[in-house]
Amino acid sequence: MTVHARGARLLVRALSLAAPLVVAAAAAAQKNGEPEEHPLVRSVALRGVSKVDQRLLAEGLATKSSKCKNLLYAPICLITRSPIFSDRRYLDVAELRRDELRIRLFYWRRGYRDIAVSSNVSTARGGVRVAFNIKENEPTIIEKLSVEQKDSVLPSTVVSRAVQLKEKDPLDLVAMDSSIYLLHAALWDRGYADAIVELDTSKVDNARNAGPVTLVLEPGPRTIVRAIDIDGNKEVTDVTVRRLLRLQPGGLYRRSALLESQRDLYLSGLFSEVEVAAQPSGDSAKTVEVRLTEAPLRNIDLTAGFTTADFLQFESLFTRYNFMGGARRLTLRGTVSNLLANQLNGNGVFYDVTNGALPAERAPFLRPTWSASVELNQPWFLTAGNQLTATVFTHRRSVPGVVTDVGGGATMSMTRDLGSRTNTTLGYTYEASRIEASDVYFCVVAGVCVPSTVRVLARRHPLSPVAFVTRYDGTNSPFTPTQGMRGRVELEYASRFTASDYQYARASATASKYFRTSRNSVLAARVRLGFVRALPGTNGTLGVPGDTASLVLHPRKQFFAGGSQSVRGYGENQLGPRVLTIDPNKLTDTSRSTSCTVSQLVDGSCDPNQPGVGARDFQPRPLGGTSLAEASVEYRFPITFARGLTGAVFLDGAVVGTRRFSDLFGATGAITPGFGVRFTTPIGPVRLDLGVRPRTVDDLPVITQVSDSSGNLQLVTLKTRRRFDESETSGRSLRKVLNRLTLHLAIGPAF
Repeated sequence: MTVHARGARLLVRALSLAAPLVVAAAAAAQKNGEPEEHPLVRSVALRGVSKVDQRLLAEGLATKSSKCKNLLYAPICLITRSPIFSDRRYLDVAELRRDELRIRLFYWRRGYRDIAVSSNVSTARGGVRVAFNIKENEPTIIEKLSVEQKDSVLPSTVVSRAVQLKEKDPLDLVAMDSSIYLLHAALWDRGYADAIVELDTSKVDNARNAGPVTLVLEPGPRTIVRAIDIDGNKEVTDVTVRRLLRLQPGGLYRRSALLESQRDLYLSGLFSEVEVAAQPSGDSAKTVEVRLTEAPLRNIDLTAGFTTADFLQFESLFTRYNFMGGARRLTLRGTVSNLLANQLNGNGVFYDVTNGALPAERAPFLRPTWSASVELNQPWFLTAGNQLTATVFTHRRSVPGVVTDVGGGATMSMTRDLGSRTNTTLGYTYEASRIEASDVYFCVVAGVCVPSTVRVLARRHPLSPVAFVTRYDGTNSPFTPTQGMRGRVELEYASRFTASDYQYARASATASKYFRTSRNSVLAARVRLGFVRALPGTNGTLGVPGDTASLVLHPRKQFFAGGSQSVRGYGENQLGPRVLTIDPNKLTDTSRSTSCTVSQLVDGSCDPNQPGVGARDFQPRPLGGTSLAEASVEYRFPITFARGLTGAVFLDGAVVGTRRFSDLFGATGAITPGFGVRFTTPIGPVRLDLGVRPRTVDDLPVITQVSDSSGNLQLVTLKTRRRFDESETSGRSLRKVLNRLTLHLAIGPAF
């Protein structure tokens, strides 16, 4: 710390010595380099703009205001206008007059033909201020909008979806261009690639500022694929390329097939550049030209990351494209995380991944977690649109503070494309998994409190579900969408018929919607639902006695909430049913005026709320649930003074139940607001979110342990719940306030 302070003092001293030299150099540059005939533009104002996007209008103008190049230069920009630190813009009278015309054209294309524009230039300190005065007046109205088809090719529903305007709307030529594009795309997708779509506005009366508008559709003859010409491939055979194409000789030349062919060629990883098109011609039989540039067939990626939940992590990825021909892809992947957990756990912004576990139970959560897999993918299986994938894997995973499991197995799955945005996967996994958890977990969640039975349950058991997954992505970007919707539905079933000791049925669904509220602002919403139920017969196959209180469910199949991609007011998986554990000696301490007796512990009548027993004496343990309802709303907006920086405010909420959806009304839940920033980096957006937890008090069950007549330890659930205030564990008032805040550092959007 001393070194940093001394370095800061030296930096301040150097800046104080250099400041006069910088200002003098800047003044000289300003004197020698500033054109006298063109004054500096200090500001540009657009007055009277209400019907159009003002930011988009300003970007199209040549006259712009001078500004500081970087936020860090702001103090220097207050002293000087040197081009070293600021982007200087000068007034050009000719461009100013052209800008008036540009504004009129901008409005004309958006349906406002009768506008008045004037500019005003006034002197300002060190330059001039420019103002454009705009009188928008009334727009040109579409009195009647009709679509005429020479042949009735498109259904009325398709036409209505494609046309972006309706009667009584302004004659927005930008929206009309989009309508023409969508109508042509719909015709091409039906095999009419040479269709013509024209806009007729000849009957619009400028005097009345209104009139009828007509869209004329001429489909022409249907187009087919005469032949396919492939060029540029050397290592990859023509047969492999043709298998990846959705266009075939003799078939219709359709837009969707062309786009899907280009997408599949890119996704194969075999090519760095792909162009699929037919040269324009008057002939209805088209020759499709496929122009390719091959990519390296071997690729190695080594990445490292640092998050508040996984600490230091590394990932290695080796991909061999066109493995043994046929566009097969071989992928070797290895990941190790939870590194430096012993040093960072619970310190500063980092989570306590042990969740306050007892010292004897902390070690499993602080050890590294890892995974390794070998995957073979066949992108063309039986027919185009099918992918067959086989994977062999092993792993050690952890649910922080709850449970870890070690397992390995294999997966076989087939994915079928149902369209350009939808696919479905049917897969089977066989995995042998061993659970590492505390006796408290087995006793509360599985109802297994006898140590000998716990050891049976903790052995390696098969976990072999059949899974059915359907995905839809209608967004405009896979990483940072601003419009559209995406969803995922997943169904799992495991029983003795699938060779699984863990038997259950599980269903989950997630849907996200994105709305563009302005050119650079987005409102995003997400809903997630889930339910899982253990099936009768589970305990028998696991070797658990039949008189167990509840059916056993694998912990990885339970639902948790909380974390950087869930309810951000909580740490990873920390929202949901919890139980408190306490050392029995804390309850039977005779040095206090009130204490419990051993017999009260045995029969569970001990009161955990007795005076002298503080919140710090209890350890909260998350258990997970069998039902989940979760929702998030987030508003993302640009931070104007910092390029590449985006702000966000959000509201997250979830309830986690223990048996069925009806339990959600009385389940554990919370709603947490928050805010954050996102930084644009070469590896994706880095997200820093701060969630606020309004509530810290819960009535929780308490578990302790006693010795039976044989001297064996036995877990006991007390009859009275503890009113547990988590903020009391933090000590001082400031720490209690900070205990309500949860900081998340992650890569990629929350959803």
